[in-house]
Amino acid sequence: MRLTHTALVLKHRARNFLKWVSLVTPVRPLFRVLFMRPFWFLRFRLAKRDASAPKVSIVMAVWNNETMVGDAIRSARAQSWPNFELIVVDDGSTDGTGKLVDRFASDSVKVLHQKNAGPGAARNKGVDQITDSKYLVFLDSDDLLPIHGVRRLVESAESSGSPFVIGKLERFDGIRRFDRRDNVHVYARDRKAITIDDEPRVLSDANISAKLYRMDFWRSAGLRFPEGVVYEDMPVVVGAYLSAPQFDIVSKCVNLWRVRGEGQSITQKKTEVKSLADRLTAIERIYAQVLEFEKAGKITGKVRELYLERIISLDLQLFVVKFGYASEEYFDVFAKRAGALLANATETTWANAGGAHKDIVRLAVTGTRDETLKRLAAKGL
Repeated sequence: MRLTHTALVLKHRARNFLKWVSLVTPVRPLFRVLFMRPFWFLRFRLAKRDASAPKVSIVMAVWNNETMVGDAIRSARAQSWPNFELIVVDDGSTDGTGKLVDRFASDSVKVLHQKNAGPGAARNKGVDQITDSKYLVFLDSDDLLPIHGVRRLVESAESSGSPFVIGKLERFDGIRRFDRRDNVHVYARDRKAITIDDEPRVLSDANISAKLYRMDFWRSAGLRFPEGVVYEDMPVVVGAYLSAPQFDIVSKCVNLWRVRGEGQSITQKKTEVKSLADRLTAIERIYAQVLEFEKAGKITGKVRELYLERIISLDLQLFVVKFGYASEEYFDVFAKRAGALLANATETTWANAGGAHKDIVRLAVTGTRDETLKRLAAKGL
């Protein structure tokens, strides 16, 4: 019995050691250099192009990301879809990003440079360059496209005639891939030609990545990124959900969303008042869109109710756990603006909302800062 216990302990320690090695050593960069980069290069060089296939424009905004943007570009060039262009917009980078992306410039990779104006402005500039493409896809500069990512989206759109297609987005940390738990239910199976009333839970996925837009739909719906804020993609995606006469869901992965450490991403700076204000601005814009479409009779009230459940269950909980580290101004901004958003939330909405900290959200918008901090401390936060 003692030997068995010892063996289990050694197995557990070995597993933890290997996990530690994968996180703190150059295993992941080495994996990319030895395997993925040669694979992407061969795919790019050997791929057969077909100008008769519907053309897809992939737009990528980048700022100060020279360590990751190269692999994002390589994964985009290696797509199995035979007719595409990649438009890279360098948003005034101050490191080596600008020179790096210039090295990839070619007939199929357009590289543009602008003064720093934020991701919304950079994406808008990229879209404005599109002349003859039927479809549009966005790729973040630290993410990757699976080889068949674009193909899966286009084939669904061509089959159904839908002007908007969303696909499964998987998170990854370099090697490991895992589902987003907040919307895994949405991508349980393929669906075609549905509407927001058929599946209002898609509002849980307001990320610009892993989606395909037909260019005539993008323009007719007036889709354009707000500039000068972060979370600029959320109102655009929700606008597409609400405006599309129908859309498709692809259950297979079409985008790999990198999990970055040490708060590197601008959307991870959760204790900054501006970050909070920008997120609330995005939510307010989305809620206004939902109300407008509901009043016009284009969607049912169920969509609005489920959106309120979503922001209680996810968006607002991302910020309340930071109250203990943030300023009094931060709390006041949250209490006032989140309180206005949730003023019409019913008891049913609160009951149906999930998450470990919805009680903190409710206390923050109905109680005081001191009461909220005491509740957080009692929960060990």
